[in-house]
Amino acid sequence: MPIPEFALPGRDALTARVAVVMFPGDVGAVFTRRAAALEGTCRPSLNPRDILNLFGRNLNREVALIAEIGVNHEGDVEAASRMLALAAQSGADAVKFQSFTPERYVSTDDPVRIERYRKFALDERAHGRLADEAKKLGVAFFSTPVSEDWLPLLNKLGAAIKIASGDLTFEPVIRAAAAAGKPMILSTGLGTVEEIDQAVGWCRDEMGEDGVSGRLVLMHCVSAYPTPIEEANVLSVPFLAQRYRCAVGYSNHVIGWEACAAAVALGAQVIEVHFTDRKDGREFRDHALSMEAADLKLLRQTIDRVAASRGLIGKTRMPSELANVVLARKGVVAARDLPAGTTLKRDDLMFARPAREFAASEIGTLVGRRLSTAVRLGQTIPRAAIA
Repeated sequence: MPIPEFALPGRDALTARVAVVMFPGDVGAVFTRRAAALEGTCRPSLNPRDILNLFGRNLNREVALIAEIGVNHEGDVEAASRMLALAAQSGADAVKFQSFTPERYVSTDDPVRIERYRKFALDERAHGRLADEAKKLGVAFFSTPVSEDWLPLLNKLGAAIKIASGDLTFEPVIRAAAAAGKPMILSTGLGTVEEIDQAVGWCRDEMGEDGVSGRLVLMHCVSAYPTPIEEANVLSVPFLAQRYRCAVGYSNHVIGWEACAAAVALGAQVIEVHFTDRKDGREFRDHALSMEAADLKLLRQTIDRVAASRGLIGKTRMPSELANVVLARKGVVAARDLPAGTTLKRDDLMFARPAREFAASEIGTLVGRRLSTAVRLGQTIPRAAIA
């Protein structure tokens, strides 16, 4: 079997990891040796808490917002640059593109589609430029290796590695991404629980349990363009968090911001939305379901406020309400004018706010007790007046 160009020795260890799985036997052995030689460069030491800070956001309390430019630039690097700047100005923490070799992305069985992707593809130089521009603008750059030969370059340029929903069952690229040592974002659109279990298992093989909990983000996603809001199914977000014990997010294909806000309320730590500079007059499908700058600004404000509202699981008094505990609860007051020396009966007592002295629940302890001072109708029964 001839060795494909992208897997030739010398590209780097990540390519070798891909080849080991894709080409067993003698060819795989070549890359097994190369992967072993470069293993130290593939597997940095892992801190299981690293994922709690992603794209400058502390995921314990904040939400990272990804502007998915994808191929909305339609192959024009100037358009890509313009969208990147708009996304940075509109509150995105990271911008994401799609990277591919057209012949490794779609088959030549569909000549119209492959021709479109040949037009949309950005070369390595364009990727380098966009990564530099993102750095200057203070926003993270990364991209999805829609064809696996792009993984080595994206590992060098990007702040994270994103695996598309369509590759959830594509073992070589998942294992290679997991072995890279960077935060890994894995979309689960089209996936069954069994397929997600399998993909997370491959990640666990490569990065260990600490890696899964420390740098894997599972993204709930529905791979329909656009997705009807009634099929957004954002309850999958807490399901993924509970089942896999890793960071979770939501990749949105619903038109509008509501599903994103709901996902954040349910615990999403990362939100990804498609982004463009202009929807009107565009033929390519993704523009229609993308957000423009004003939409992204509103989403940023919305998810930040929703995230701030989540708090902690459980039920405890909040600092802002402590002063109202006494004011809002019923206390015991006189049901008529009560002279000093009165031995209290139940009919002598009633309830009214606030509960500054005896709480309503203590009324039984007052029956049969004697008043040492007079209390007028409606006045609080003071503790000091009970003999």
